[in-house]
Amino acid sequence: MNKYDSLVNILDRLRYEAPQEYKKYRPNNNDDQATNQARAKALIHLYLKVNFGLLDFKSRERLITDQSYDAGIDAYFIDVDAKRVVLIQSKFRTSQENFENKNISFDELLKMDVARVIDGESSDEDGNEYNGKIKQLQREISEVPDIGRYRYEVVILANVDNLKPSQLHRLTGGFPTEVFDNERVYKGP
Repeated sequence: MNKYDSLVNILDRLRYEAPQEYKKYRPNNNDDQATNQARAKALIHLYLKVNFGLLDFKSRERLITDQSYDAGIDAYFIDVDAKRVVLIQSKFRTSQENFENKNISFDELLKMDVARVIDGESSDEDGNEYNGKIKQLQREISEVPDIGRYRYEVVILANVDNLKPSQLHRLTGGFPTEVFDNERVYKGP
C-alpha cells in the first residue's frame, strides 16, 4: 500500500467515526463525488485531531466551516493555551498524482477573507453574508477576554507553489502561514 492509499484509509476510518446522523460522511459507495467531499472534510478532522488533540468527532465537526460563503476558511481552532487563532484552508486531491503534485491556486488563497472576518464584517466584498459557522467563529473570537494578546495564523493543508514566506504572507492577508503539503501530511506532526 502506498502513502496516498494509507492516507485515504485513515480518512475513511475518520469518516466512520462520525455519528450516524452525520450522513454526509457516509455517502453511498457509488457516489465518488460525495465520498471525496467527505474525505476532504476528514482531512481537516485529521489535522484537528493530530495537532490539537481533539478526539471527539463532534468537537472537531463544530470547527469545520467549509461550505458556501465560508470566507475561504475551511476550519478554525482557538488555542487558549498558546493564545492563537488558527484559520485553516484545505484542499484534498482525489488521486495520488494530484495530491502529490497539484498546487492550491493563488485565487483560492486570495479568497481567504481573514482580515474581514477578524474585523467582524458580516459579509464579503460583494455583499454575500458569511455562513453561520463563520459567524460562530466571530462570536467566539469576540468572547475571548484578552483577544488582543492572541496572534492569528493561517494553515494551508495543500501543496503550495514554491513561494517565499513573504509571498504567502501577502496572499493570506498579512498573516503568518504554515503549509502542510503532501510530504508533511504523509509524515505527520
